[in-house]
Amino acid sequence: MTNEGEPIDVWILGGYLGAGKTTTLNALLSDPVFGGRNPALIINEFGRMGVDGALVERQDLSRFEINKGSLFCICTKTDFLKALAAIAEGDHQAVVIEATGIAEPVDIESFLTNGPHAGRFRLRGNLCIVDAANFTKIAAFLKPATAQVRWADAIIINKCDCASEDERHVLGKVLAELNPTAPRWETSFGNIEPAFLEGVHRTARAEQLRPCAPEKIIAVSLTAGEPVDYAAFRTVLERLGEHVLRLKGNIAFTEGAAYVEIVCGRYSQKEPLKQLDEAATAFTVIAWDIDKDALIEAFSACGCNV
Repeated sequence: MTNEGEPIDVWILGGYLGAGKTTTLNALLSDPVFGGRNPALIINEFGRMGVDGALVERQDLSRFEINKGSLFCICTKTDFLKALAAIAEGDHQAVVIEATGIAEPVDIESFLTNGPHAGRFRLRGNLCIVDAANFTKIAAFLKPATAQVRWADAIIINKCDCASEDERHVLGKVLAELNPTAPRWETSFGNIEPAFLEGVHRTARAEQLRPCAPEKIIAVSLTAGEPVDYAAFRTVLERLGEHVLRLKGNIAFTEGAAYVEIVCGRYSQKEPLKQLDEAATAFTVIAWDIDKDALIEAFSACGCNV
């Protein structure tokens, strides 16, 4: 535990959409040592609905949600500084920042070391969570995924239970080319040994905040006033195809409500999130290479609107 007067440790959890950032966050918070440091959470989502915040198991912790865009963009700087100011006034020994999955990272250490927060925070490391089964499938055409690996101080290869030995071998070679110096930890379900975190060394980089969201990537948050027909909803998804990078949220189907998720083209659903309105439709779609109006119009066919 950090002694009184010492800076508050800050960890960034990055990684592409669906890699398991929130799962890793929950694993960290369940660790008696890390979770016992009264960590504050900054959850960054590319969409106005706080779905990731609802997935955090420790709802008792101080949490700040930034959903106007990527944490590394100019558009969120004011909100980020406000969150830091509030955290600095509390009794926290750690901060975990969960960045949006489409973020192209830059160095935010100046926010922590300059101005009114000088000496109050200490950036310990940028952890990049990588999906062992899907990273090599999307890295070739989606720049944020590779940028996150290049900027990482350590790489957490997650979902190893979903990848074969050959797939993990190929992934290791790709990651070594992108970032040969970052230590790597292979795991499933986001489990990280605290000793691994303590061995991470921070590498400072000089680059300005980005002026806008990543190219060709958009997000829309949708609701529906009436129950959604399941078949019509799946038809919309089939028509959109690979344009949909990520979808998550509760959907009130005519047959009953469910929490729906799409990760790398894989559809799944389970019991609706209780932290959201279980009986209502509220979900976010992150899409690539499609006009925003066209995306909204596509979902209007099954009664879902912004």
